[in-house]
Amino acid sequence: MQRQTIAVLAFLCVLVPAGNAQVSGSGASPVPPMHGSQNPAAPAAAGGASSTSGANPNAVAMDQPVITLQGGCTPIGDIPPATDCVSTVTRAQFEKLTNALQPDMPAEAKRGLATNYGRWLVFSDAARALHLENDPNVQLIIQFVTEQVLAEGVKRHYSEQFAHPTDQQIQASYDQNSSKYLEATLQRIIIPRKPGPSDKPDPTEAERIAAADELRQRWVAGEDPVKLQQAAYEAAGVSGASTPDVSLGARRPGSLPVNQESVFQLKAGEVSQVYTDPGAFYIYKVVSVRQIPVSEVKDTIVKTLQQQLLQEKMEQISKSATPVLNDEYFGPAPPSGPPAMRGRPAPGGPPQPGPPTK
Repeated sequence: MQRQTIAVLAFLCVLVPAGNAQVSGSGASPVPPMHGSQNPAAPAAAGGASSTSGANPNAVAMDQPVITLQGGCTPIGDIPPATDCVSTVTRAQFEKLTNALQPDMPAEAKRGLATNYGRWLVFSDAARALHLENDPNVQLIIQFVTEQVLAEGVKRHYSEQFAHPTDQQIQASYDQNSSKYLEATLQRIIIPRKPGPSDKPDPTEAERIAAADELRQRWVAGEDPVKLQQAAYEAAGVSGASTPDVSLGARRPGSLPVNQESVFQLKAGEVSQVYTDPGAFYIYKVVSVRQIPVSEVKDTIVKTLQQQLLQEKMEQISKSATPVLNDEYFGPAPPSGPPAMRGRPAPGGPPQPGPPTK
């Protein structure tokens, strides 16, 4: 109990915001941090860490202090020092804490944490000198915050468990999503919708579509796409601007506008349909298609599997029980949800998955 308050507060203030900052979209609510969503490096800013270029941790022995509370363990007015007050924190003790909170914590964040941790220790010693660890309200808050830390601990546990998918899982994911791992070398012609200044009346939409279809047929027939691109600009009356390069190079699914992604379903040598948006018409030709080997996309698959497996486990746990509130006591839920409490941690759902701890 003597160090429990400090442990859970430090864990929430440093680790939980770090976990929430890495969350991807999910229906579950994250464990809320003590003071709102913060960057994990926020304690560093609060501690005034402007530079860590001179840091040399290896020059400090494990049993040497890295935090010294000058004036600690002395009476504070009428408050006597706690019997187990803390005046120093060694490197070993501090690194054990930072490794538990956030492995590979940046140096600037460590300095900020150390500053805040030292302050917490001063107040924690004063609280224990006043025997506040026995106060029923303090005990309830400790219990409440502990539940939040445990919920975050579940996410960390499964993040580590799913951090290294097997070769079989990687291959299975690749086989199931092989269409995503294509690489097509593309050419594209852009036909402006809005003509340049001209004495001629603007063409109708039907005339624009017919002109785009005609240009597509000329490409299918084998005409030079560079000349076709130039002709498209000239026909639109666009002058004073260089025509776009028809070569797009190698592209993968997901790199084009959503309504143009069907290009990746074409075979080498095929010309696409005419795509349209408010500004222009677009026509593609697939020059070549390559199936990307699993070795080239392994890292991407691993990250996808880590997220997928973790999210599935979090959803399984989240859906194992459903909190049901007594509307007679709480009143009906407002459409936008209840406002968050200020100054104290607000209750939250299970943590959302984020990238696994490395």
